Amino acid sequence: MHTVHLPVNVNGETDSTKGENGFIASAVGLMFSVSNPTRRVASEVKIINAFFDSLEWDDATAEPKLVDEVTYGDLMNMADTNNRWTYKGSVTTPPCAQNVYWNVLRTVYPIRSTDL
Repeated sequence: MHTVHLPVNVNGETDSTKGENGFIASAVGLMFSVSNPTRRVASEVKIINAFFDSLEWDDATAEPKLVDEVTYGDLMNMADTNNRWTYKGSVTTPPCAQNVYWNVLRTVYPIRSTDL
């Protein structure tokens, strides 16, 4: 899973054209595995399950819907951001704008197979 974070301008609005050090965005990549996580800590499993449950992906064929709350902050506070790979890359969708500061976490977290 990856998320992209855009810089905020002085008015508090997102601005993908300007960022510190020439970066237009920052991306965080988290890896999950059904069968081969690098660690399985009960407190982390609880936070991961709560995050995916908050997305309400009960029906993969249904139209996208708004949810009340997504527990992304809890997930990111749990994640081991001290052990990661970093590199200057691009966004993953066309036109694949460059100058994105990527952070890919080394830990592979557990995920239930029903969440896929």
